[in-house]
This record gives sequence, C-alpha cells and structure tokens, in this order.
Amino acid sequence: MTGCGGGGDEPEASNEPVLSIPDPVQPVSVDVTIGGGFAGEPSNDPIEVQPETATPIAFRDAETNGLSRAESDRAPSFSLDTFATAFDRVRAAQPTLAQTSTEFARALVAELARLAPQATTQALPREIKASEMWDTFQSLNPEEKALVLANPVKAYLSRTATTEARTATEQTFSGSMYLTRADAFRHSYWNWLMSKCCSVGWATAFATAHESSVANDDDKRMDLNNNMIGRRLFTSAPNSTPEAAQAALLNYKLLWVNRIRKNVTVGVDYLVYLEPSQTLTVFDDGPDYDDIYTVSIAGKAVGDTPQGASREFEFDQIPSGDHTLTVNCKLDGTKGGCGFQIRLKGALTLPGGSSNTSQLVIQEGETHSTTFNFPTMNDARTN
Repeated sequence: MTGCGGGGDEPEASNEPVLSIPDPVQPVSVDVTIGGGFAGEPSNDPIEVQPETATPIAFRDAETNGLSRAESDRAPSFSLDTFATAFDRVRAAQPTLAQTSTEFARALVAELARLAPQATTQALPREIKASEMWDTFQSLNPEEKALVLANPVKAYLSRTATTEARTATEQTFSGSMYLTRADAFRHSYWNWLMSKCCSVGWATAFATAHESSVANDDDKRMDLNNNMIGRRLFTSAPNSTPEAAQAALLNYKLLWVNRIRKNVTVGVDYLVYLEPSQTLTVFDDGPDYDDIYTVSIAGKAVGDTPQGASREFEFDQIPSGDHTLTVNCKLDGTKGGCGFQIRLKGALTLPGGSSNTSQLVIQEGETHSTTFNFPTMNDARTN
C-alpha cells in the first residue's frame, strides 16, 4: 500500500452532518490579553459547559467505500492496533481486492469479529486519556469506527501518524504529557501528519470523532483547538517537511488557560494548554515585615499584599509574550525601606530567565517596574 490511493467502489451520496468546528484556515477572534481572577475583583462563577449532543461525523471522498453505518455499528469494538492487524491479514489473504472497496471493508469487519469476538461497543472513559491510552486508541467510539471502516486506507495511515506524533512528543518533552504543552504539541502535530497523508478534511473528521463521546469541557476544547492549529499549519505550507512542521509548532505562540475558569475557546490562533498553573507571588522580605505593596500587571492594579505577608496572584489566562509588572511600596511600616521578592510559578520567567528575584528594596511611594515572559512552546520543555 502506498499513499492514500487504492481505487474502489463509487461512494454513495451522504447527507450526514459534520460536527461544526472552526475552519482550520480561519481562527476566531477572541480576547487573549492577560487576565486574572484576583481577590477583591468582582467575578461570577464560571459556567459549566454541558456535553454536546451526539452528532454523526461524516467524511466522504473518492476512496470512501459503500459500507453502511448500520454495518459499521454492528462491528465489534476494536482498537486502532487491532484494526491494523485485521487490515494486514485481509490484504495478505486477498491481495487483488481493492482496499477502498466495500468488499474489503466487509472482509475487515469479518476479520475483526474473529480477532475480538467478545468485545463490546463501549468506548473507554475519558480518564483513560490520563494514562495516554489515546495514543493507540484502545477502543474506538462509534464515530471513529464508522470513519475507520468506511475509509480503511486513511485509517491505516492515521495509525502511523498517531505513533509518529507520540514518538516526536516523547523525544521533545519531559514530564507530564496530559493537559500540558506536550499534550498540545502532540495533538497539533498528529493533525498535521494526518493532513499530510490523508487530507485536511480527513484529519478534521477523524480528530473530531475522537472527541465525540466525551463532555464538552476545557479538556476537550483544548484538544479541538490544538487539532485545528495542526491542520491550519499544514494548510499554510502543504509542501513542508515533518521537521519544519515540528519547528513551527515549537515556535507557535501559546495560551495558558486556568481550567478552573472553564473558558477555553475553540478556534483561537494559539496552542492552548491547562497545566501546570501559572502564578506570581510578591512577598515582604523585611527588614521588619510590616510593609504593604500594590501589584499591577499589564498596567492594571490587581491588588495589595497583606501587611508584612505574601500574596499569590493566579491568572485566568496568559498568552505568549512579555507582560509588564510593577510593585509599588504603598506602606513602609517602620520607614526602614520596603524589601520584597517576586516569585513566579509555571513557565513564567523574569528578565534573564530566572523565576524569582533576590531582595529588592524601594522606598515608600516608589515603584519597581519590570516584565515577565510567557514563552512559546520551544522554551522550558519540562512540564
């Protein structure tokens, strides 16, 4: 088998709807300025996003066979690895049978039944993703099954794309691979690879089908957005190499979103991730621990520290780039100078690349101004 070709039966017309997601070339316009849910600011409780209604996800091109949805629904549950085994066996047993034909698809279903006669059609729960079983698709959901059996050549190539995306991610990042920058990279590169081998339309359908059986939470929306970035990157330069695609993704701008706020927007032109949290702390560093500081971020006063104590500021979202930070000595309790330190948590860094300062001393009424940076994917690859 070479490429995505193969010839076969003329597909029948389909009126099945495709799950609506943003066009990969036209990301939506949203506010990605720095934000924070800081104490003392008016705020509303975040809105819980309800699960989407199950929607059939259709894909058809000249290589799609004529297997009906009813036939694919009757097929036993199977993993992408089991599918590949069945594909290889049918191809070896019937080498003259066109791999895009309905007959080949029905032979696949029969072989899958022999390989997994006791399997059920239940998809694995969402938490399985935390153990990274998604990489081999241990149990395809109904929408994935239908796409795989109707488009077995593309599905076979997509399994290779899955393995390549996982391998590249593990070679590039360390630490957690779930909800992190590594997770964002893996999804986007997976979609770039599927777009390369099988078309943007197929990558859209298959990656969206993979998310079709889970709640419409920030985890899902993060994946849908990062999938879109991979397809968008391919569309912008379809002749680029895998190495060039990886380099582009590593330099792509990031948006960290606080998952407690439940506000990931699908379609934003950033690679989105949720973990670990990003915080900034200012604390009194003597000499008498009785000072008060007013902290401003991106030109906005976000609150005061308690007298003689520290305060941690937790952001709602942070985009890649440099952001201004000012610390004003509001009260010098003993008039001995305001000594304080700044500490950052997560991917944030101060000028010079450090995550915290040594003691800084200013006088009452004075302001210390600096910047902090939220990186692109390419920096600090340990999650």
